Amino acid sequence: MKRVIISLTLIVLIATAAISVTHYYAVKIISSTRAYINFEAQYAKGEKDATRHLVSYLNSHDEVDYLYFKSDISIPKGDSIAREALMLGKDTRIARIGFLMGGNNKEDLPQLVWFFSQFKNKPFFKTAIETWQQADMLVSKLNAIGVTAHRDVTAGKPVDGDGLILRVNTISDNLTIKQQNFSAILGDTSRMVDHYVFILDLVIPFIILLCSALLAGIMLRKLHTSQKVILEQNKALNNMNERIKKFAYSVTHDLRSPIASLTGLVSVLEREKDITRLPDYTEMMRETLELQDKYIRDVLNTIRNESTKKEEICNLVELVNDIKNQNSFFADGHKVNFLSELEVWELKCNIADIKVVFNNLISNAVKYADFNKPEQWIKVKSYRKDEQCIIEIEDNGLGIKSDQKENIFKKYFKSGTNKKSMGLGLYFAKQAIEEMNGTITVKSLPGKGTSFIVALPL
Repeated sequence: MKRVIISLTLIVLIATAAISVTHYYAVKIISSTRAYINFEAQYAKGEKDATRHLVSYLNSHDEVDYLYFKSDISIPKGDSIAREALMLGKDTRIARIGFLMGGNNKEDLPQLVWFFSQFKNKPFFKTAIETWQQADMLVSKLNAIGVTAHRDVTAGKPVDGDGLILRVNTISDNLTIKQQNFSAILGDTSRMVDHYVFILDLVIPFIILLCSALLAGIMLRKLHTSQKVILEQNKALNNMNERIKKFAYSVTHDLRSPIASLTGLVSVLEREKDITRLPDYTEMMRETLELQDKYIRDVLNTIRNESTKKEEICNLVELVNDIKNQNSFFADGHKVNFLSELEVWELKCNIADIKVVFNNLISNAVKYADFNKPEQWIKVKSYRKDEQCIIEIEDNGLGIKSDQKENIFKKYFKSGTNKKSMGLGLYFAKQAIEEMNGTITVKSLPGKGTSFIVALPL
């Protein structure tokens, strides 16, 4: 609820700020447009006065008229200096000096510079600048006529007054057209800004109302769905508790396997009379302990990465070898005879989960070995069938009674001969396989042995 209120307030504030910013820049653009209209008026006045005094000079050859001409022509020339400075990215102080030479008000200089810098590449003002540049070229021609005529008069040379006056009037007429075009562009700009401001004044309040209505709807929907969220959270917590139970059991179960193997090695060591064999047994113990240390590190990594649990390519050969080394001896010290027939070597799965499955099934095969038989063996096979990897873990142990096979994957189920079991191992193994979109089945005959068949997608 608090977040919804904050979001609503932020939208209103942002929309209000948008209106304020829009009006600020609209006023600034209109103010700059007004400054350029005044600029154009000064430009036109200076050019017209310069033309008038030049025509008078061409008729009278009076030096005073020429001095007035030079003073008047400096106004559009100053504006030309400002334009070139801004177009070339020179110091804005040069542009300000040029605008002052052009007779512009000192208070208008920031608007003149800002508007030119911001919009010089925009189509509407780019056209105005091109018109301005063309006018400056005409002013340069006008100035050149005056300078040339003054030089000839001063030197006593004959001057074609009528011809020069005709050229001056033609240039002045063309300048009038350019000045009118420039004013028209500025007028269009002012009207365009007014138009957009009017549209924004309609659109932004509508957006505020629309967003407020949407947020109100979201808030009501959240109120209606709060109970559903609570139920989902409770379900997630229950799932998490179940995962914790599964993880705790898996860890304790997997920690017992190498301990049982070490116990078997100790039994063999106690009976061994050949002292030269001791290094072999201690090396086996070291390997078992190293595997146990590796397993503990894997457990820690699993805990750290639980939130990013993902499938990856696992090497079945390495995985089976690790599990075999953890379960290499029976409790009485006899070495477990492992057989491997792995046709599929790699499988995309969750390594932590598949280790839980393999360790559980193989340690159970070790635990329920039939020592009345001449030899005890455990066989691990993998092969491809359709789009699945089939993994079989088979032993010639005691087997499972036919009336118990249907229940062995149930939670807390324990066979009558196993009083220490918690009845969770096969339950968690099946869960792990199903989480990987696989299946597990069992075949067993009492006194013959057991075969667990795991099918996982490739």
